[in-house]
Amino acid sequence: MGKRMRMTLPKKEEDLQKVVEEVQETHDHHHHHHEHVEGLDEILHTIDVLMDVMNTRISDLEEKVEFLRDELLDLYRLFGAIVEALAAETPEAKKTALSKAYEILSKSVGKTLEKA
Repeated sequence: MGKRMRMTLPKKEEDLQKVVEEVQETHDHHHHHHEHVEGLDEILHTIDVLMDVMNTRISDLEEKVEFLRDELLDLYRLFGAIVEALAAETPEAKKTALSKAYEILSKSVGKTLEKA
């Protein structure tokens, strides 16, 4: 088997103090590194939570944008039907265009009430 090595302590007070300082510096560096890693874990956790919140808000905004897009399309259709009714030359054409406008408006109000 191998030869056992014995550790000897320095005999001079100055040398002993140097060893104590080196050990203390190593310990402080390790402790500081450990705190740094813990702080990094907390920061990463916070970023993860904030990303989840942001993704939830993005999904909510996407739903709202889709709803508003549909509402805007219904408004354009409604205005088109009203213009068609105003430009109609016969009472029957006017009645048909206004019925179309009423359907569009009823559908849009129904969607809005469902959303609320």
